[in-house]
Amino acid sequence: MRALFAIVLGTMFIACHDKASMSSPTRTPRTVRTDTARAVKRTLDDEVIGTLRARTSATIAASVTGRIGKLNVTVGSRVRTGQVLLTLSASEIDAKAEHASAALAQASIELHRAEQLRSSQAIPASAYDAAVAQHRMAQAQLAEANAMRAYTSLRAPFDGVITGKECDVGDLAVMGKTLLVLESPGALRLEAAVPEAMASLVHMGDVLTAHIDAIATPLAATVSELGAAADPRSRTVLIKLDIPDLPNLRAGMFGRLAVPTGEERVIIVPTAAIVRRGQMETVFVVEGDSARLRLVRTGRTEGQTTEVRGGLDDGERIVIDDVTALTDGQTVEVES
Repeated sequence: MRALFAIVLGTMFIACHDKASMSSPTRTPRTVRTDTARAVKRTLDDEVIGTLRARTSATIAASVTGRIGKLNVTVGSRVRTGQVLLTLSASEIDAKAEHASAALAQASIELHRAEQLRSSQAIPASAYDAAVAQHRMAQAQLAEANAMRAYTSLRAPFDGVITGKECDVGDLAVMGKTLLVLESPGALRLEAAVPEAMASLVHMGDVLTAHIDAIATPLAATVSELGAAADPRSRTVLIKLDIPDLPNLRAGMFGRLAVPTGEERVIIVPTAAIVRRGQMETVFVVEGDSARLRLVRTGRTEGQTTEVRGGLDDGERIVIDDVTALTDGQTVEVES
C-alpha cells in the first residue's frame, strides 16, 4: 500500500512539474526591437467610375449643305493645323460665286463710265452715287459668296489625330451633322459622373487619386472642371480631372476615381509586427519585461504599415522583429 502511494505521488509530482514548465514564461531574455502603435487619421473614400477623354477635342461638322467630294483622312490620321480634311461639292454655292463675280465686273465697268461722265459733268451726282453704291454691293456679294465657298473646305483647327469618322465620299453633308472627330494626343483627362450627394465634397483644384487599369500605380488627378448642375436622370454631377501625360494611356480607357467622404481614426503598426497563423492575426505587446501575445484585427496595408482595427491601443509597444520565434510571456530586453 505504501509503495502504491509513493508511485501515485511521484506521478503527480512529475505531471505538475511538466505543467508548470509549459505555462511559465521562458526565463532566458531575448533582445528585440520594438515600435509604437500610432493613431492616425485616414481619409474615407468611395469609388466612382470614369473614362479617359482627350483634353482638347473638336467635332468637325459642315456649315453648308453639300455632298462630300473628297475625303483626305481616315481614323488614325495625324493632321496639322489648317490641313484640309475634306471638301464638299456644292454647285449652288459655286454658281452664286460666279454670279457675284460677273456682277462685280459689270458694276466696275458702270462705275468707270460714271467717273468719266462725272469729270465732264455729263451726269448728275445722284447717278454717280448710284454707280458707286452698286459697285460696293457687288463687292459685298462676291465676298459673301467666297466665304460660303470657303465653307466647302473643312480644315483642322489644331494638330491632332482623327479618332472618329462618320462619313464617306458621296454622302450628303447637312449643316450641323458630325463628319469627323479630332483629338489632341497626349493631353488626357478623366471624366467621371459623381453622385450628387458626394459632389458637394469635391472642389476646383482638389487633387484626388485615380486608378487606371492600364497602369499599376495610382495617379494624382486635379479637378479642372466641375459641373454647375446635376443630371436629373442619373442624379450625378460631371467632373473633369487633369491627369499626368503618360505614354501608355489612351482616350476611352476605363478609370476609377476615389472621392473622399470623411475621416476616421485608425491604429497603424509596421507590417513586420503582424503574425498570421491561419485565420488568426496576432502581435506581441511588450508589457514590463515580457512579450505578450495579443489577438488583433487588421485592415488595409499601405507600404510598410498595416491598419489595426481592433486589439491595440495608441502608444502600446510592439515587437517588430523575429516575432515568429517568440512565445507568449517570454522575457525580452528592448534593444536601445
